Amino acid sequence: MRGYTLLEIVVYVSILAVVAVLVVGSILSIYQAFAKTRVERRLALNGDVALETIIRDVRAAESFDAGISVFGTNPGVLQINIGGSTEKFSLSDVVLQIQKGGPAENLTSSDVSVTNLIFYATSTDNSKMIRVEFTLEAGSGKFQKTKNFYGSAVMRGAY
Repeated sequence: MRGYTLLEIVVYVSILAVVAVLVVGSILSIYQAFAKTRVERRLALNGDVALETIIRDVRAAESFDAGISVFGTNPGVLQINIGGSTEKFSLSDVVLQIQKGGPAENLTSSDVSVTNLIFYATSTDNSKMIRVEFTLEAGSGKFQKTKNFYGSAVMRGAY
C-alpha cells in the first residue's frame, strides 16, 4: 500500500504554513521599508528644491522689502528685489510658493506640508543676509515623517 500517514500530512502542512508565514512577513517588511523610503525621498526632493531656489534667488537679490516681508515668525514672508523685479516667497495653506510678477507657483508639491516657515534678516553696513528655516511633513500614520531644512545666503547684488 502506498499513501501518506496522518502524521506525514501534519508535518508537511506545518512546514508549508511556516514557510508561508515567513514569506508574508518578508513581503510586509519590504513594503514598509519601501513606503518609508518613498516618504523620505519625497521630503528630501521637495525640501532640496525649495531651499536651493530660495538661496539662489536671495544671492542674486539686491535688497529685501521690509514692509512686506515677515521675519522671525511663522508663517514668514520674504519679498526680494532682483534686477528691477520682485519675488515673493510665502505659504498658501501648507504649500510653499514663489511669486515672480505673475501668479504664484508652487515650490513644494501638495502631498508635502510645510508646517513651519521662518525667515530671518541680518544687515550690516556692507551686506545683507537672509536665513531661512522650514519644516516639511509627509506621509500618514506610522509612515509620517518630518524633516527640517536650514539655509542662509548673502545678497550679492547688494554690494
